[in-house]
Amino acid sequence: MRGPRRAPAGPPRPIPKAASYAFRLARRRRLLARRVAGVLVLCSIVALFSFVALAHGAPFSGSGQVRPASPVEAGVLPVPPEPLPPDMGQVWAAALARDLSPDLATGGGVGTSGNRVALTFDDGPDPRTTPLILDTLRDRGVRATFFVVGGQVAENPGLLRRMVAEGHAVGNHTYGHADMSGLSAGQMRDELRSTQEAVDDALGYHHPMALMRPPYGNPYIDGSNALPAFRGVVRGEGLFPVMWTVDPSDYLLSDDPDGVVRAVAHADEAERKGEADEVVLLHDNQPQTAEALPEIIDRYEKSGRRFVGVDELLADKYLGP
Repeated sequence: MRGPRRAPAGPPRPIPKAASYAFRLARRRRLLARRVAGVLVLCSIVALFSFVALAHGAPFSGSGQVRPASPVEAGVLPVPPEPLPPDMGQVWAAALARDLSPDLATGGGVGTSGNRVALTFDDGPDPRTTPLILDTLRDRGVRATFFVVGGQVAENPGLLRRMVAEGHAVGNHTYGHADMSGLSAGQMRDELRSTQEAVDDALGYHHPMALMRPPYGNPYIDGSNALPAFRGVVRGEGLFPVMWTVDPSDYLLSDDPDGVVRAVAHADEAERKGEADEVVLLHDNQPQTAEALPEIIDRYEKSGRRFVGVDELLADKYLGP
């Protein structure tokens, strides 16, 4: 049985503009809420995987495998490494008992005889050439000494971390490569302390530097009247000033690595007396020096000498017989 016939439907009634706007606004809010919820879920998943990886100390590699991160890759050395011999605090105490101004090679000689050579590098770390020098030293098993500029450390902290991680001695070369002869005692102290702070910031812990080299060798070389004030400052900071016995002037030999090797050989022959130890002045911001370094190492090794850090020579000078 059929029900009563309905009248045909008329045209739809228009939705008021206010209601239409409210409807669209509500719809947009629902879509936005869904998107925000999706992003939050994705972030939670990423955070969870990151937490698991960090908890196990192993970040994901690009190949999908897991490998441990080295201290240098991690950005800092969170735990100071065990100090390499010698104990420079002990050396300093012994030096003060014998010498009002403890130093090394400031008078033109090392004062020890062990047929050894200390390679030293000034003015870095430099992002172009210091890595090449560190690669050569690592591959050849040679320990060296780097006298770092604080401003360079602040710009290249990873290179400072690598120096320390690979066992090289590190010394203070002022923050802005300042000529100490033109500074007051307070300014000298600020240059040295600012560099120590830059090194500590780069490593994430206090790494006391017992060594320092004054830029340009002053006030030793220029003979200025700033020398007494300089000695008072470095003694107050517990620092050994370190000069050199062999200077090939590598910074003057741009694009001439063979010239650097010849200059080292010539200076070595001119300065060497018997079996005296030597301190070689080089610069790790010079490309020609980085290129010449393997041959320099070959030459010293063929002469039967052993490579050491400056700290080892100081220990021999003040703790030796």
